[in-house]
Amino acid sequence: MQLSLTLFFPSLFALDPTLIAAARNSTSSSAAFSYTGVDGPLGWTRGNDVNPTCSTGMNQSPINIDDAISVAQSPVELIIPDAELNFTNNGHTLQVTTGGTLKAGTEEYQLVQFHFHTPAEHRIDDEFFPLEMHFVFQAAGAKPTDPVKLVIGVLFEVYKFSTTQLLRSLAGNLPKTPGTTVITRRLSFKRLIERIEENGLYTYQGSLTTPPCSEGITWLVSQKVLPVDVATYKAFKTIIKFNARYAQNTPGEENLITFAKDNYPSTA
Repeated sequence: MQLSLTLFFPSLFALDPTLIAAARNSTSSSAAFSYTGVDGPLGWTRGNDVNPTCSTGMNQSPINIDDAISVAQSPVELIIPDAELNFTNNGHTLQVTTGGTLKAGTEEYQLVQFHFHTPAEHRIDDEFFPLEMHFVFQAAGAKPTDPVKLVIGVLFEVYKFSTTQLLRSLAGNLPKTPGTTVITRRLSFKRLIERIEENGLYTYQGSLTTPPCSEGITWLVSQKVLPVDVATYKAFKTIIKFNARYAQNTPGEENLITFAKDNYPSTA
């Protein structure tokens, strides 16, 4: 499957309040949400009223991508603008608010944000990677409060010299403190998408990887693992630290937390 790129020059994507509202809505707002201890992934569900899908859903993400996961066959066209953009540290990740469109087969989507996970959340044939980038989409024409429908995941491996220029550009001005936002330099996505074009995209039906773990998300994960240089990776990791949910069960199979609960020995 090929990705084709068309660039256009928007006026003020970074300042569009509708886009900012959509990006905010696409990120978990759970106050207790973390990756450590009882507030970490094993504790995201609290009874029937707080994120129950995280511990009961049978199509959860991320996953280990193996031979059971297919490669998307439908043509895809991704349009991302060159722009100076809002780059926010929201306490859970580093997130860039942007616009763009995606055509995947007969479906159309609108890009609202992209963000990072370190280490990567998806694995390929049980191999883990140090960094993952998620492009988050709503349906075309969606309101800011409408749900996320599709996510593109891009995995990165660390190299001494080779890198992805988009990440290096972002690393030059990272929002270091939770709750802060900076304005990026003018970003170009052309080279990133050209590199994604070289290989196909794995696809499966999954979920958000953060609370409320909503399902019905189409995932497209790049088969091409892209490079990031050591200094750029360390700049991201130093701020993000750790924000990866553990790999979930094969799509359609029992939730691992439900499995553990049902098979845990009773205590007298």
